[in-house]
Amino acid sequence: MNKQQITAQELVILKLLQQGLSNEMISNKAGVSINTVKFHLKNIYRKLGVNNRVSALNKFNESLIK
Repeated sequence: MNKQQITAQELVILKLLQQGLSNEMISNKAGVSINTVKFHLKNIYRKLGVNNRVSALNKFNESLIK
């Protein structure tokens, strides 16, 4: 994982992403706009060194195990 830490808001997005929710559903549950969700996902992908949801979740889950 990148040395930059996942923020609290990004962690919320990741946890909702683990539930298999769409950006719109994440937006509704997190109380933020869809553009904010996309912004956080972009930052999460960059920090984890991935380029899609599945890879992000796999990398994030691996980091929890270690």
